[in-house]
Amino acid sequence: MERYNKSIAREATIKYIETAKKHGLTPVQLALGFARDRPFVTSTIVGATSVNQLKEDIDAFLLTERPLPPEVVADIEDIFKRYKDPPMF
Repeated sequence: MERYNKSIAREATIKYIETAKKHGLTPVQLALGFARDRPFVTSTIVGATSVNQLKEDIDAFLLTERPLPPEVVADIEDIFKRYKDPPMF
């Protein structure tokens, strides 16, 4: 897991968290909402270590606006363009 801590992955993660907050979402809502809305994704596997995490994951799928607004997706895509594969750098 060290590759995620000493690369630009931490910086990219901070940008995604900031984007979630900017749009009134939690990081989980941002991530799962984005995955849910991709037409090529047929399922999303979540890993929860507590009932509270599982509830947050389920709520993210059920309660987050469908699809995510275009400005949210645009912000996510802008971050991706800057940090294409953060663990590698």
